[in-house]
Amino acid sequence: MRQPAFFNTISLRTQVAIATGTLCAMLVLCASLGAAWVGRQQATDLIGAELAERSVELADALDRGMFERYREIGILADLEPLRGSWEGDTGQLRRTLERLQHSYAEYAWIGFADTSGRVHAATRGMLEGQSVVQRPWFIEGMRKPFIGDVHEAVLLGNLLEPRKDREPFRFVDVSHPVYDGAGRLLGVVGAHLSWDWAADVRRSVLKADDKTQISILDGNGHVLLGKNFGERMLTVTMARALTEKGQGYSAEFSGQGGRWLTGFAVSKGHREYPGLGWIVIAQQPAEIAFRPVQGLVASILTVGLLLGLLGTLLAWWLAGFLTGPISAITAEAERIGRDAQVQTLPRVGGAREVLQLSQALRSLLRRVGLAEQRLEAAERDMESHAARSREKSEDIERLRRLANTDPLTGLLNRRAFLEAAERELAVARRYGRKLALVVADIDHFKSVNDQYGHAAGDIAIRAVANMLMQGARDTDLVARFGGEEFVVLLMESDIAAGTAYAERVRSMIMAARIPIDGARDIRLTISLGCTVLDAADRDVQDAIDRADGALYKAKSAGRNRVRVSLAGQSSAAG
Repeated sequence: MRQPAFFNTISLRTQVAIATGTLCAMLVLCASLGAAWVGRQQATDLIGAELAERSVELADALDRGMFERYREIGILADLEPLRGSWEGDTGQLRRTLERLQHSYAEYAWIGFADTSGRVHAATRGMLEGQSVVQRPWFIEGMRKPFIGDVHEAVLLGNLLEPRKDREPFRFVDVSHPVYDGAGRLLGVVGAHLSWDWAADVRRSVLKADDKTQISILDGNGHVLLGKNFGERMLTVTMARALTEKGQGYSAEFSGQGGRWLTGFAVSKGHREYPGLGWIVIAQQPAEIAFRPVQGLVASILTVGLLLGLLGTLLAWWLAGFLTGPISAITAEAERIGRDAQVQTLPRVGGAREVLQLSQALRSLLRRVGLAEQRLEAAERDMESHAARSREKSEDIERLRRLANTDPLTGLLNRRAFLEAAERELAVARRYGRKLALVVADIDHFKSVNDQYGHAAGDIAIRAVANMLMQGARDTDLVARFGGEEFVVLLMESDIAAGTAYAERVRSMIMAARIPIDGARDIRLTISLGCTVLDAADRDVQDAIDRADGALYKAKSAGRNRVRVSLAGQSSAAG
């Protein structure tokens, strides 16, 4: 995928930090949205269930209160001592009815009408002598016990003292037929229950809750108790749906200037009281209900932003840690391109890919160095041939030896080693012989140069070269590859023999005291990587790369040790 031009102008470290910061921001946003959704759902369920419980509580209280009034009027109608009084003295019957009214103050009026519909006796004498033959409570009460829905006062409105709030009187009618001892219908006893008692019951349910609003509706969705009496709060379809369901809550209900969480319950009656199908609606504004959730989301966003910032800073540091080896390789490669004296890359740690890149570049530089040396040798040979064409063959041989030998240690140089190793590899493959290869590197060599000087460093390199030669056989090839790095090719040797050689020279070097002047000596350690040439190797360079990887593991494990790397597997020794 082709990157935008913008990315070509910023470092890899910055790109990683930007990507990580963007990911953190996205995670914070997703977490906040998820918390908001979960919190909203939980708040909806919790508050909705609480509102439904309030609705059920009020519906049950209304049903029980109506049951008591329904039963009281029934008991009054069937009361044995009153059977002789219904058609008797009006004053005596009136006082009996008034005593019942005093027992429950919410009775606004109690009266008895004979079969003609004329009020025979009533509390405070109201409506006595008047006809109620057209009133539903009388019509239905002539046939059976009756309870009517809430309505405004018709006949009593002008007889009662005006209410303080100037609202009209509203009643619930309760009536019951009256029979004598022989079962003859005498008339109807009826009571008008003030609807104010429902408001008192509602207040007892709400207590000190000023966030919840409760309304009572009739079965068709009109308001009986609440704002705007008589107005439609629910459509007929919605009212029927709630009636069928019985109780529960709605996630959101639009109306009354906003959105509300709504719980509901339908009055079903109590015992013999059949109920009027009132719908109790308990509501709470969504803004208030979800306020704790909004606070939670704000807190999550704040914490998330802080964590996102921390994650970005951590990503910046981690990106520097990860890209540091690449930057080091880049800097060394640039130095090699500018300084002809630098011919090898230092070993760079890091991820596996970085290590592979480092090894590949080191291998490439070896090949480039070999090509340069061959070119230089050819030029020297041409110059030597032109200038000294008459020299004896011994001089030519001396020049050849000089071309193949490291001037400091007398060991084979890189070019000569690779040429000889390739010949030995061809012979070994032809006759099925084994070859072991060891790569060695002096530990902390830079500190020797820094502390004792470059002359002491040269002495140390020569001493190590001598001990590598002492541990090898005459048929083995020992070479200095540059700097403090050496390579040894062991003839007729398997991995056990190669490891034994590496351990032997490691112990020898660790125990040696190397004099650098008349009064001082130094001690060195060396790390080694060992392998054997494999049939799958393309050339000697593949084995050198493998041994070099084992050497890096020895360095990483603490130096002064031997590590083994075989084709297809890895193990450790020393």
